[in-house]
Amino acid sequence: MLKHILFSLFLSVTILLIACSESSTTAPTSGGQDDVVAKTTVMTKGSGSVVSTIKNDDTQHWEVRVDMPGDGGIVKFEYQLNSNELREVKGLTPSFDYEIEPGNGLINYSSAKSIALGAVNGSIIEWKLEKDMSDNNWQYRFEIGSSEVRINAATGTVIRVKN
Repeated sequence: MLKHILFSLFLSVTILLIACSESSTTAPTSGGQDDVVAKTTVMTKGSGSVVSTIKNDDTQHWEVRVDMPGDGGIVKFEYQLNSNELREVKGLTPSFDYEIEPGNGLINYSSAKSIALGAVNGSIIEWKLEKDMSDNNWQYRFEIGSSEVRINAATGTVIRVKN
């Protein structure tokens, strides 16, 4: 009887170990997390410190939050879960005084910020860099007071000012 119990226990543990060790085709390895943190570090030029890294399976993205230096605030970087490609960068808290270099031929954050503040006077409430799916182009969007300023992230031209 003891032999049967031990064999059943051994078999159960073996099956459990095999099931847990199989890699999923949809979930990235821990290298995915290392990759998105490395990409974020490049974009922030190593300034700021990573506050959190979250893998969100529901929305299929990685989220890296960075506390920017001084009184810069918190910036959120989102990446596609399977490809680790950038989805969005968003300033979550003021003062929004820092630099982000998204690369890939896109203008840096401080240039976009200057262009937006040149188009509308006021203080930035919120900003983000995202790919607009309607025209497949990257845009900066700044909320300044009650206005929204959209800037083409490749050319730096103002796309729209909405009051």
